[in-house]
Amino acid sequence: MASYIPEVSTNSSDYVAALQQKTDSSSSAPSNQLGQADFLMLLTTQMQNQDPSKPMDPTSFVTDLTQMSQLESTNKMTESIMALTTGFQNMQTLQGASLIGKSVQVNGEDFSHSQGQESQFSLSTDEPLTDVKVVISDEDGVVKELYVGTLQEGEDIVGWDGLDNVGVERGDGIYSLTAYGTDENGDIKSVDTVVPSKVNSVGINTDGSITLTLATGERVAMDAVREISG
Repeated sequence: MASYIPEVSTNSSDYVAALQQKTDSSSSAPSNQLGQADFLMLLTTQMQNQDPSKPMDPTSFVTDLTQMSQLESTNKMTESIMALTTGFQNMQTLQGASLIGKSVQVNGEDFSHSQGQESQFSLSTDEPLTDVKVVISDEDGVVKELYVGTLQEGEDIVGWDGLDNVGVERGDGIYSLTAYGTDENGDIKSVDTVVPSKVNSVGINTDGSITLTLATGERVAMDAVREISG
């Protein structure tokens, strides 16, 4: 017995248009998120359809709704904090960029000197020292020896006019600084030095902190800077 197969016309423009029509699965897919309005509607519907002889206890729903409200408030507060953090990091970047070309004072021994200008550095000690000397050198050896004398506990500023031991003016360059003195027991003690250097570039780390690359090639954190000058 011949089976009946209904005739389908493939010439139908409606049929072809239906085949060519694209569907957006995301638009038809149900939402997986339950908002406060949906939660309230669910609570109202359940209360309307409850068994009068066994009324439901809405306490758990109210508790869940309160927790949902608190979670939403926390999320909004987190977004505000993230926006504030981003703005603060952008401000740090602008401040860091303004340091390029400026002179900063940092703990160290190497410093950058500009010809015709006095280079100042700080000597720091936690005990009184006598016969304190400062030795300035470059890659070729000793350039200048400065006699400071007595250094009390704390910090003292010493300047170098750029002249070497024979009175010749030294040019721009990177120099090293060493300071030492004698304590009350006659022992030689080194002295901590804070030296000037130009800022060549500024780097922003992933945590938002700033690292300065100095003319000496040294990389120091922004919080290590003791003083900034033009």
